[in-house]
Amino acid sequence: MRVARQVLDLIESRELEMGSQLPPLDELSRHLGVSRASVREAIKLLDAWGVVTVKHGVGTFVAGLRTDTLEIPFKVSAERGHRAIFSLHQLREALEPYVAALAARNARPEHIERMEQALLTMEQTLDDPNEHLPADQVFHSTLAEATGNDLFLLVIHPVVGLLEDTKYLAIQFPGATRKGQPYHRLVFEHVKAGRAEEAREAMQTLLDITWREVLAHYDREAESEATKE
Repeated sequence: MRVARQVLDLIESRELEMGSQLPPLDELSRHLGVSRASVREAIKLLDAWGVVTVKHGVGTFVAGLRTDTLEIPFKVSAERGHRAIFSLHQLREALEPYVAALAARNARPEHIERMEQALLTMEQTLDDPNEHLPADQVFHSTLAEATGNDLFLLVIHPVVGLLEDTKYLAIQFPGATRKGQPYHRLVFEHVKAGRAEEAREAMQTLLDITWREVLAHYDREAESEATKE
């Protein structure tokens, strides 16, 4: 989400005119100071929103700017409080178990390969939010893409990205990241094997564990405040 905002800023500032071609991934990632994977996911999101057009084998071009479409997600990204986290969790809980099940039915080899690479990065960077969270976003966005329904990607990518932007879960709730990681692996294995119901259950468990860690954090925070009084 943050990287999508950076690319959008380039368009709004007219550094990138309508119809112009975006720089190659390597150049754009260096210019923005982010990884190629983060730029690739941002382009995918902006393509889904109709801001850019990806012409395979040719390049990515500025299609236009639809601020009405982008206004709500970017406003929400500024929220960092309890209510925002709760709202995002509710939305994920309503969507992601079904997304996991549908991905298990429809995932193609390239989706499996991308999810596995993201998963390996996540497992190796549990204590590094700057590396772990972009990989987590790639994992969940690819899962949504694997459903074959672009609308899921349109919704899931910004939701996961909002959490990435604030680094809220990794910094405030480190237990959620570490305890939930084995269930990311479990979701992946079920999707890879085409086990739809098992993938749904594993995703629900992952979300439950994450939310329990969030609530535990709030309880500790409340106790700390009560002690100060």
